[in-house]
Amino acid sequence: MSVIHAYNEIVDRQAPVSIGLPIAAIKSVLTMIARRAACLFARVQYMWTMRLITRFSAHRLRDIGFERDWDGSLIRAGGPMSMCNGQ
Repeated sequence: MSVIHAYNEIVDRQAPVSIGLPIAAIKSVLTMIARRAACLFARVQYMWTMRLITRFSAHRLRDIGFERDWDGSLIRAGGPMSMCNGQ
C-alpha cells in the first residue's frame, strides 16, 4: 500500500462538510447589521425630532409629554425610553 492509497482512504472516509454552519453565520451577521442599522436610524430620527421640538413653547411641550429642565434642555416627563442599548 502506497502513501497515496493511504491518503485516499483517509479522505474518502471523512464526512461531508455541513453547509448549514456558514449559512447560519452569515444569517446572524446580517441580523446584527440590520439591528445596528435600525438603532442608528432611530437615533438619527430621535435627534432630528428633538431638534425640531426644542423650539416649542413650554405649554406645548407639556402637551406632548416633555418639559424644560432648569438649563433649558428638554426631558421626557416620564423618563427616558429607548430600545437601543439603553440610550
